[in-house]
Amino acid sequence: MQGVLGITNLGGMGSYLGIPESLGGSKTKVFSYVRDRLQSRTTGWSAKLLSKGGKEVMIKSVATAVPTFVMSCYRLPKTITSKLTSAVANFWWSSNGHFGGMHWIAWEKLCCSKQMGGLGLRNVDDFNTALLAKQLWRLIEAPDSLFARVFKSSYYRNSNHLEPIRSYSSSYGWRSIISARSLVNKGLIKRVGSGDTISIWTDPWVFQLNSQDQL
Repeated sequence: MQGVLGITNLGGMGSYLGIPESLGGSKTKVFSYVRDRLQSRTTGWSAKLLSKGGKEVMIKSVATAVPTFVMSCYRLPKTITSKLTSAVANFWWSSNGHFGGMHWIAWEKLCCSKQMGGLGLRNVDDFNTALLAKQLWRLIEAPDSLFARVFKSSYYRNSNHLEPIRSYSSSYGWRSIISARSLVNKGLIKRVGSGDTISIWTDPWVFQLNSQDQL
């Protein structure tokens, strides 16, 4: 194939659209550039010139947007997500333009919604799961797309992508997408049609009613 297509250079060691072409080896080392990129952004901002409101805007609009593209394709290791959270938290609590401020409140509380007393900041791990769940939802909504057909022919040709699929040679991209299967199943409800592919005992096809709504 190399001779037919006239390929003269070997690839796989660079990056495409900011994502490494090769994902072999330690995933912590592969995705360490995401941490370095966010660290360079936060250290370049002068915290002493920003109010708390300005810091909130910078974190929500810039800091969390840096790893968004790679997190929509792959599951970042816990080591990387913890360092991303640490970099943002240090920027939030610093007061003199340098890191090392006192962390008065747990970061998990700041990630709660404002109605619950937080600031609505994004939890990196939950945001990563939500972006991967969006990709899994694309497989459900657009089964005829090239994206869905490639994965179907490789991993769930005769089954359903929401069912546990045992594969011994799956790519890291596929393993990342199906890691969000539990989140999609939480809010998934089936529409009853002909009834050929639905189980009335196990499949979620009836809306869950609250205790106040039950008669």
